[in-house]
Amino acid sequence: MPDADVDALAKEVVDWYVEWNPIFATYIGIHGRDHLMPRGTVDAELEERARIVEYLRRLEAIDRKGLSPGKRVDWGVMRNAFRLWIFGSEELGLWQSMPQGAQTVGDALFPLFMRAFAPLPRRLESIIGRLERSPAFLEETKGRIRTPIKIWSEISLEAAARLPGFLQVIEATGKESLAGPDRGRLEESVAKTGEAIRAYGKWIESDVLPRSKDRVGIGGAKFRKLVRLRELGLPVDEIYAVGKKYLRESKRALVEVAAAIRPGASVEEAKEIVKSDHPARFEEALAYTAKAMADAKAFIRQHDLATIPANEELTVIETPAYLRHVIPFAAYNSPARFESHKQGFYMVTPVEDKPEMLREHSYAGTRNTAVHEGYPGHHLQLTCATLNPSYARILADATETTEGWAHYCEDMMKQEGFSADPKTKFVQLLDQIWRACRILIDVDLHTGKMTFDEAVDLLVREAGMERPGAVAEVKRYTYNPAYQLSYLIGKHLILELRNDVRKRLGKSFSDKLFHDTILYAGSLPMKYMHEVFDHKVRELSKWQKGRL
Repeated sequence: MPDADVDALAKEVVDWYVEWNPIFATYIGIHGRDHLMPRGTVDAELEERARIVEYLRRLEAIDRKGLSPGKRVDWGVMRNAFRLWIFGSEELGLWQSMPQGAQTVGDALFPLFMRAFAPLPRRLESIIGRLERSPAFLEETKGRIRTPIKIWSEISLEAAARLPGFLQVIEATGKESLAGPDRGRLEESVAKTGEAIRAYGKWIESDVLPRSKDRVGIGGAKFRKLVRLRELGLPVDEIYAVGKKYLRESKRALVEVAAAIRPGASVEEAKEIVKSDHPARFEEALAYTAKAMADAKAFIRQHDLATIPANEELTVIETPAYLRHVIPFAAYNSPARFESHKQGFYMVTPVEDKPEMLREHSYAGTRNTAVHEGYPGHHLQLTCATLNPSYARILADATETTEGWAHYCEDMMKQEGFSADPKTKFVQLLDQIWRACRILIDVDLHTGKMTFDEAVDLLVREAGMERPGAVAEVKRYTYNPAYQLSYLIGKHLILELRNDVRKRLGKSFSDKLFHDTILYAGSLPMKYMHEVFDHKVRELSKWQKGRL
């Protein structure tokens, strides 16, 4: 049966990738390979690509028309993932233009610290295993770099310079948690990996940078193709127009909200009022964060806006000392697909000797964060997504849905009456301006219409960012084409979808129905989220006719 063929292929792909990439296995909550590293050779990249090409061929041999509605979505999700996977390897070629060895080692170690799925000594044992394999992995990755790009090489050099500090944090933690041979093994593996990373940095500096090409952006043709493959349903020109529209409207609205905060206040004066309204001590800021998360969760239940799973939990904690240097402000860690208890952590870093950082914990900003990061934003959406039984949807990670959903939730909760203070609306508009700027930069930077410095200037001028922060932002934008535009475009597409579903369902529409459908479908590309709703609307219409 075709449906069974789709399910079998999806499970085969996930099972293969769990074996192929141990970091992926850790991420989705399969922990038998937490001590291993992936292969870093050119041959490994080519073998992976060939495997995905073959999976795509086998998928397309399945007749999509003969599938049930749910399996047609799964088929589309897999094709979307495979085509983007192949495009990234064949045409973007980041793997041969950016020396990412140090970043990958960090990615391999970080979730083992972040996620408390097992006692720390057990996780440290896995970390030791990865550390012991990291020097060989780093050496393997050197052979990949054939067409290096200057800015990406510089970013990688910075990563290599920072990572040994993280290793020292791991070692210090191990001294408190391990004893005897395990402690000695950790110290030795930290020393050897640290030496290998420093050598890797010297290799970038002396070998890679001198032969790196000075280029920013992937080019207009590739960018437009990437947007088509993302299946957003909008061409690049329309996406850009959406960004311009939101920027214009948000700036105008910000002036109005500033006056609501204090009559006659300018935008800058209102911003100072908002940031100055914060807890007096970090302990109070941490407690208020937990309270805002709990309030948002209770508000959803009271207003019946979504179904919250019984086995979920979001814990707000102070960032552990061994992670503070890599989490300067806050971070959310989501539940894993194959871990039964769906516990997420929102970690907030103490201000320590920088009391001015309490300005980043304003009451209005914290209430908005509770919605975006917690309920019904990232935590609820990512938790619900893990409960979908489809293996195909493990491969779905559409930014326009995850980030777009969290951005949509800010406005939705405000409209429903959560946090009526105009200061919260002010924070939301500031963030919306920043996300509109991201659309403009994403498009113009990668199509050659904007330089790196011009992108930084735009963030400083329009989004009010400090220049060092803006520089760091744009660096990330250079190697994530068509990613940054997804935040605001995602919100825009979700709003359009909601209006369409409301119109088609009429009196049968409810916010809870709309929200639950998105939450439990998984992080699907919007094209396939539309298909999910099309089927649901048809089924509800049949049910209504049957009652008449």
